[in-house]
Amino acid sequence: MVRFDRGAVWAFLLAAGSVTAQAQKKKDTPEFTKQGLLIVNFAPGPGADMRLGRRAADAVRSRVGKFVNKREVDVLDGGDIADQMERAGYNADTVFTLTDVRAIGRYMRADEFVVARVANGPAGPRLTGQLVMFRDEQLRQPLAEVSAPKLDSVAVLFAKSIAAARTQLIHQRRCENALREGSGDRAIAAAKEGVAGYARSTIARTCLVWALRQTKAPSAEVLAVAREILAIDSVNVHALEAGAVALDSLKRRNEAADMWLRLADTDTANMDLALRISYSLFDGGNAKRAEPFVVRVADGHPDDLRLTQQKWRIAYENKSWKHALEAGESMLAHDSAARGDSTFYLRLGTAYHASSLPFKAVETLAHGVSSFPKDGRMYSLYTQYIRAESDTVIPRGLALFPQSADLVALNAKDLRARGKIAESLDATKRAVALDSTMAQGQLMVAQLELELGRPDSALAALRHAAAGGEDSSLVAQFALAKGNALYRAANGTKTSGDFSLAMRFLAFADTIRSTQQSKFLIGAAALGIAQSALTEATKLKDKVESCRLARMGADMVPVARLGLAAGQEMFADAAKQSLEYLDQLDPYVGQEIAAYCGAP
Repeated sequence: MVRFDRGAVWAFLLAAGSVTAQAQKKKDTPEFTKQGLLIVNFAPGPGADMRLGRRAADAVRSRVGKFVNKREVDVLDGGDIADQMERAGYNADTVFTLTDVRAIGRYMRADEFVVARVANGPAGPRLTGQLVMFRDEQLRQPLAEVSAPKLDSVAVLFAKSIAAARTQLIHQRRCENALREGSGDRAIAAAKEGVAGYARSTIARTCLVWALRQTKAPSAEVLAVAREILAIDSVNVHALEAGAVALDSLKRRNEAADMWLRLADTDTANMDLALRISYSLFDGGNAKRAEPFVVRVADGHPDDLRLTQQKWRIAYENKSWKHALEAGESMLAHDSAARGDSTFYLRLGTAYHASSLPFKAVETLAHGVSSFPKDGRMYSLYTQYIRAESDTVIPRGLALFPQSADLVALNAKDLRARGKIAESLDATKRAVALDSTMAQGQLMVAQLELELGRPDSALAALRHAAAGGEDSSLVAQFALAKGNALYRAANGTKTSGDFSLAMRFLAFADTIRSTQQSKFLIGAAALGIAQSALTEATKLKDKVESCRLARMGADMVPVARLGLAAGQEMFADAAKQSLEYLDQLDPYVGQEIAAYCGAP
């Protein structure tokens, strides 16, 4: 006979009871928090009484609770809704706008809402509508249209339709949770379960699309699901975007463009969406299809610079020069980033040239060359257009735009190239007068003055350049280079006047930007003045003039010594030799002053 251990039996039964209780508790605990379902007044059809919308909504609301799991969804009370709206000053029969629905939903903490329409048909009342998620109003489920002879009957059918549509939501939430956890396979399985339980599903299918994209499923598979959604809801935003992206990936450009433009039509007031679609069309190789869309949107919103930029980009790509110039000229006026981009000027000049506006092309490129002197592409195209059009384009341009500083400066360059230096100088001065900020304008004036043999006028132009805010390093380099050239020329003539002219340019350069080179050259020029002045003093019969030259030579000796010493590091041998010569010159200076001036 088998004997039982009563203690062991009781322990087993207690343990089994505990497991059963835990399982029952887990079963009784909802997987997700209870969702609030808002059903507001329905919109009455044409000719229907306004009260019909409220009565239909009340009838459906009162019946939905019989068909849904009350532990999963709470149908918000119609009396509470009416009370809140009456407090806000609304009539009980009011058909609410989407803005109103959002406000009510936030106040009553709704998670889902139903928007519907009621109409009286030959067979009795007819109801159509959608179930929409508050957290994403693009997540929506079209509800099957129902009709019946009586309002109560059609309300029951519509309530069942809402309950049936909601069966997908638990699976859709599982899908979204899996996606957040990075488990695409679990998300796909959950979404497919939702679709299997509700064949007309759009919300669960949307999550299926997201999961397929996250797992990098073939584009054809994503497209197939997106098309299933669109067969149920032809303006579903998520499906249109997913389908368009899939078609782009499949290189089916024309179909992709159709899909992107359908998406644009879902919200024509959304400029961010329009901009995103314009980029997608362009990047997907659909610039031709994008142009009429972008031109229409950009022209309708001329103050939105982003759209103008896209119009420019797409029209230029398509060589639609009329639209390109409309956008380009607007950007030139309002887009500081474009004005700081040499490529923009290059393309704008090209667009003008292609539009048979050569004078505008040359003017634009001339400004570009001035603003971006290191851009070889700009200069190459500029010179190409100049060669082709110089005989006619500049006169025509000046006739049309006499106050254009760029064209006047361009005419000055053309005159100089043809050897008409005086006329070029006059034109350059006029260009600078029209635009005092013109880059290197005064430097060109200085160069032309030198070419006409007027160095003092050139130096005055350099002073204007420095005072006018021209790049100080450019002004200093220009003055130093000209001073050095004049110094070399003076070494040939050996006259104190030529050395003095060179020194004025060198001293000016040193005041703008002092360097060892400028100080050394000042010292060298001063030595040249001293040597030549003392030599010239011995050749004159006029003792007063000889005295002046002797004193000038004497005054230059310390200047020469200071400058040469400052340049010893850079010009060691030349400085050493010149300083030794100065030592030998000192006694001779005193002798000449005594001889011609009568005093040591």
